[in-house]
Amino acid sequence: MPTKVLFVERKRSSFVSLEKVFRLVASALDPERFAASFAQMPFSNDLVSVVRNLLFFRPEQADVYHVTGHVHYIVFRLPVERTILTIHDLAFLHTRKGLRRFMLKKILLDWPLRRTRYVTAVSEATRDEIVSFLPQFEGKIRVIDNPLDPSLTPLARSAFRSERPVILQVGTMKHKNVVNLINALDGIECELRIVGDPDPEIIEAASRVSLHVEFLRQLDDRAMSEAYLDADIVAFCSTYEGFGLPIIEAQAVGTPVITSNLRPMSDVAGEGAMLVNPHDPNSIREGIIRIINDEALRTSLVEAGYKNIDRFRSDRVADRYMKLYDKVNQSLETYQMLH
Repeated sequence: MPTKVLFVERKRSSFVSLEKVFRLVASALDPERFAASFAQMPFSNDLVSVVRNLLFFRPEQADVYHVTGHVHYIVFRLPVERTILTIHDLAFLHTRKGLRRFMLKKILLDWPLRRTRYVTAVSEATRDEIVSFLPQFEGKIRVIDNPLDPSLTPLARSAFRSERPVILQVGTMKHKNVVNLINALDGIECELRIVGDPDPEIIEAASRVSLHVEFLRQLDDRAMSEAYLDADIVAFCSTYEGFGLPIIEAQAVGTPVITSNLRPMSDVAGEGAMLVNPHDPNSIREGIIRIINDEALRTSLVEAGYKNIDRFRSDRVADRYMKLYDKVNQSLETYQMLH
């Protein structure tokens, strides 16, 4: 019989990138060897909901349980030897202080790592950060990249609008560094489209510059794909990420990318992006201007991007997960034989 893999995920919200990632993984598993299903938390992720999830979550029987991120604590309701936890980033340690940070570290990092058979990190940078806090668990951590949606293709691309290019920024959270991008673009003849709901700081920054800014809210997969295709440049100059999926999504549709010279963005981008200092608006500005003015550079970035995305194909990523699921099964069978 096929190995049954239960993906355990957070309650659905307006942010669905994690859920999309593991549906791509599930769809690429060998159906003769693996049967995948999904279970969502009944409640959201505030403190009271965490307690309610721990009390009321009832997972179905499975051979392998795979917690897909941001609900790390739910491993306490799952059998240790059958459970894999994927960690996407440790942003919660960078946005909290004091007692709250201490408790989140215990609930989302320290204790869950003790309660899982294996941990996967979506980038070497995320793995290194986990190990910096908990070096004793280095041996159970594997790096497995996020997969790329195979439906993203460059078939409907239009010509680069060098006179007034459209620059697409994906995300509005603090670490997405939108204010620095806005300041960098001040005075450049272009349009800036930002995917997400802006906070007051972003709105205020946009009001101070001579720049046309448009906000794109609640885009579904098709609309997001169209936004990538209609952009002349994708900007992703974040100060912190666990992976950086928009980098490879933009590369897949043939849009030139400018991103941070920090890991993991630089690792994910490979040779297929202009790398800049995200903390310096002048560095971002110079990178944007180079892409606009240099057709040969744009071509080389796009061609390198096409080569880069091959390592993120969903079948290649799924193959690495299948090998890990097999390891869990084999170690469990050995344990049962010995006992």
